[in-house]
Amino acid sequence: MNAGSSGWLAGVHWAGILGLVLDISIKAALVCAIAGLATSLMRRASANARSMVWVFTLVVLLALPLGRFVSPIWNLPVIPEVESWFARGVGTETLVIPEDKTIDAQDGIGVATQGPAATAARGADSAGVWQAWAILAWLAGAAFTLCWLAVRTALGRRIIERCEAADEAWADLLGETAARLGLERRVRLFESCEIGAAVTVGAINPAIVVPAGSAEWPAAKRRYILSHELAHIKRRDGLVEVLAIVVKSVYWFNPFVWLAVKAARIERERDCDDAVLNAGARPSDYAMFLMDIAADLGTPRGPAWQLSTISQGSNLKERIMCILDPKIDRNRGRRRAGVVSCLVVAAIVLPLSLSGVWRTQAQAQEKCDKEKKAAELEKKEAALREHEEQLKIKMEGMSAEEREKFKKELKAKKEMSKLGAEEKIKLSWEKISENENSAAALIHDVIEKKGLEAGEHRAQVLAEKKSADNDRYYFKEGEINTLGYLYLFGGEIKKAVSVFKLNVHLYPDSWNAYDSLGEAMLAAGKTEKARALYEKSVAMNPDNENGKKMLAKIDEKSGLAKVHESVEEDE
Repeated sequence: MNAGSSGWLAGVHWAGILGLVLDISIKAALVCAIAGLATSLMRRASANARSMVWVFTLVVLLALPLGRFVSPIWNLPVIPEVESWFARGVGTETLVIPEDKTIDAQDGIGVATQGPAATAARGADSAGVWQAWAILAWLAGAAFTLCWLAVRTALGRRIIERCEAADEAWADLLGETAARLGLERRVRLFESCEIGAAVTVGAINPAIVVPAGSAEWPAAKRRYILSHELAHIKRRDGLVEVLAIVVKSVYWFNPFVWLAVKAARIERERDCDDAVLNAGARPSDYAMFLMDIAADLGTPRGPAWQLSTISQGSNLKERIMCILDPKIDRNRGRRRAGVVSCLVVAAIVLPLSLSGVWRTQAQAQEKCDKEKKAAELEKKEAALREHEEQLKIKMEGMSAEEREKFKKELKAKKEMSKLGAEEKIKLSWEKISENENSAAALIHDVIEKKGLEAGEHRAQVLAEKKSADNDRYYFKEGEINTLGYLYLFGGEIKKAVSVFKLNVHLYPDSWNAYDSLGEAMLAAGKTEKARALYEKSVAMNPDNENGKKMLAKIDEKSGLAKVHESVEEDE
């Protein structure tokens, strides 16, 4: 991925989106399987009842993503989180300063309290790129399928515009057949020389188009055609077809959904066949009629714009077998089996849509974190109000000049608090580097001019002179810590590790020195050393929440890495 594309892709949580797509896809497959089982148990029911189940299933599939807006009621730990698929321990390509470790602007000491996120990403995240392209591929497939729907709609309108009104012989038979089927809505009827068989075009305002010259066909043949096509219109199959295509656009990569759509179309055609037979057609005559139509067309597929010709939409052999089977229930009015099946499917699907399938406690942890942040924010606001009261009392005893100077200092601190961790470090270092007597500034100059080894040697010499009470250069833990973070944020991990080690050597009783060195070791990919440093820091300061959280993250990623290794060994 080039720099331009990676720039705008970097700000998107691709793993979360990919996890959403996979979660919905798994549930969609289960929904289709449940619907398939329900319809297989309804073999003796009418095609209309089975068709109801499949149409209901398509509606559920389209509404299934809405369940993700509701936090899962329970979680089924069957699939690892997407982020963990690419984890191999703690990576070294990206440097992340823990989000809850605030670096004081004055001395660079890490304070283990809740603070703003401070992240410095370095290098390319190959897992994120893979996830991004997977999502883009899904979007491309969905867009292609929707474009196919748009093409069908446009071509359908085009064929209608070129049609002519049907002959009166058709019009008279249309009213009679519609009344026999109980269809009250007005239906348009056209003739076209561009088609070879009758089709129904349109979803909202459908029209029947018959071949030009078909008015000369036998009345029985024309009655079969109208009965079948009017049954489609009565069922509102145009809208159902649009629903099917939209569902396929969302789940275009899911074979279970394709099978569900195919099954819905099969039952649709069988139900329309039943409507023709219920209208008085003899099964043998109607079966022969379908075979004649299929022979005239000469191909099982039709134009892209049409809904379905009278001999398409299902395996013709199976349709004819169903037409000739006298034991099949063809009563389209008995929908109790379909309604009951839809209710059963809904009873299973509803809790399924409100459940999770990921091996994670992310939702519960997120809720806990939000509550914790809210409590800490309230605590900070209370402390801020108290601090403001103390400042007012303090300023009452100052002179006008002292008060003005104090206000400027407060303003500078307030502006500093708005900066991110990296900006704070850079600003703090600018002030430190102006002091010629700062040991941290001298070490930095030597490293930059003569290299890391020379800087380490000078630091060792200065440390020995410090122990001999040489006061030419002063040492301050916060300044050394700031220099370490300056290198850490700059991606110079080796230099950061060296500086933090110096701080630990100079201040062995500082829990924060060990905590900062742990961050550098983690960035360097030395997970076990980082773990030991964090453990020591937490042992020295049990209130070091940052250290505890980082240890938990190390343990989690190490556990995932072991799982991946075992899987690879099994493969």
